[in-house]
Amino acid sequence: MKRRLFSPFSRCLWVSVLVAIVVTACIVVSSHPTIVIDSPPSGSQFREGEVVAIQSTSTDSSGIVRVELTVDTTVVRADPAPIPQTTFTTSQIWSAAPGKHTIIVRAYNRANVASDPAAISISVLPAVSAPTPIATATTALFMPTATLTSTPVGCTNEARFVTDVTAPDGTNFNTGQTFDKVWRLRNSGTCAWDAGYRFAFISGTAMTPNTIVNVPATASGATADIKVPMTAPSAPGAYTGNWQLRSPANTLFGPRVTVVITVPGLPTGCAIAYFTASPLTINAGDSTTLSWGAVTGAQWVEIDQSIGGVGSPGSKVVIPAETTTYTMTAHCGPNDKTAQVTITVNSGSGGCFGTPNIAFFSVANSSINIGSWTTLNWGAVTNADEVEITPGVGGVATPGSIGIAPTTTTTYTLTAYCKGKSAARQVTVEVR
Repeated sequence: MKRRLFSPFSRCLWVSVLVAIVVTACIVVSSHPTIVIDSPPSGSQFREGEVVAIQSTSTDSSGIVRVELTVDTTVVRADPAPIPQTTFTTSQIWSAAPGKHTIIVRAYNRANVASDPAAISISVLPAVSAPTPIATATTALFMPTATLTSTPVGCTNEARFVTDVTAPDGTNFNTGQTFDKVWRLRNSGTCAWDAGYRFAFISGTAMTPNTIVNVPATASGATADIKVPMTAPSAPGAYTGNWQLRSPANTLFGPRVTVVITVPGLPTGCAIAYFTASPLTINAGDSTTLSWGAVTGAQWVEIDQSIGGVGSPGSKVVIPAETTTYTMTAHCGPNDKTAQVTITVNSGSGGCFGTPNIAFFSVANSSINIGSWTTLNWGAVTNADEVEITPGVGGVATPGSIGIAPTTTTTYTLTAYCKGKSAARQVTVEVR
C-alpha cells in the first residue's frame, strides 16, 4: 500500500500559505508625501476681503500631483501640478472672512496618498470703511504722487507699468537681507484710485507677509509709487513674485508687475531636479510647456533660446517653429550644471485637420460666495491651432488651470480651433 504524503487538510494549509506569500509579495508600499507652509507665518493678521496667499512646498519621490487647501473644515480649492513633480511649490489664494481660522494644506502623490496636514492659524479683522496707509514695521509704505479726484460714473480701471524705482529685475540680495521694492504705476484709466483699491500678490514667491497692501489716492493720468518691504529668502536661488492691482469689486486689472531677485550661493556645485516638456512632439504652430523642478546650490539659473533668467521651480509655454533643444544652465561658479530637453516639431502643411479634441473642462467649485475664488481645470487639447477661454482669460496652453473670482454668475467657455472648425466645452460658476 502506498503512503499518502499529504492529507487533504495539509494540502489546503499549504495552498493557503502560498496564497498569503504571493499576496504579501504583491503589496506595493506607496511613498508618503510631505508638505510645509512657507508663508504666511502662523499668527498673521489680515482684513476682511483681503486675498490671503498660502505658499507651500511639497515633496514625494513618486511625484506630487495636487495640493488641497482647507480653511477650517472646508476644502476651498485643489491645485494640480502641471506634471507630477518630486518637489512642488504652489501659491493658493483665499478671500479672507472675519474670525480666527485654521489653514490646512495636504499634498497627494501619484498613488493618491495624502501627506500629513500642515497647518497655521490666522486672524481676520473686520473691514474698515476708509483704511489709511500707516508706516509700521508690518505695513507697506506708500509714496503717492497725485491727489484723489472724484470717480466718474461708468469709469474704467486701467494701469500701465512705468518703471522699477528700486530693485530692478535680476538684483542680487544676500540670504535674509531686507529691501524695499518700489514700483511706479500710471493710472491710465478713467477711475480715480481711492481707498478701496489694493495691490495684491498673485503668484510666485511673496517675500513678505503683507500680500495685500493699500493703493495711494491717485487721479486718472497720475502716477503712484508703491513700496513693499521684503526679505530675501534664506536659500540661494532665483525668486520671482507677481503682483497686480485690484479694484474695490475684487477685480484684478492692469499689468502683472514682478519682483525678480537672485540670492547667490557658495560655488560648491548645484543640482537641477528635472527639466522636461509636455508634450515633447508638436505640430508646427502648436505650443508646449517647459517645466523644471527646484534648482539647488545655484547663484542664478537661465534657459537659452531667448528665455533668459528664471526662478525655480517653474514653467513656461513655448512655440518653437522647428525642432529645438532647450538648455537650462544652473550657474554655481566653476561647477555649472546643465539639463536639456528637445521638442520635436512636425513640419510641412500639416498641423490639425477636422474637429479639435478636448479631453475635459471643469471647475473645482461650481458654486461660490462673492469674493471667493475657484479654479478652472482643462485637459490636453489635440488637433487644434488655437485654444482660448472666455470671458476674461484668453489664449491658453493645454493641459492647464487658472484661478478665477467672478463677481456674478458666469459661464466660461473653452474653445479649440482648427482651420475654420471648432469644438467647445462650458462650465458655469454660480456666485451667491
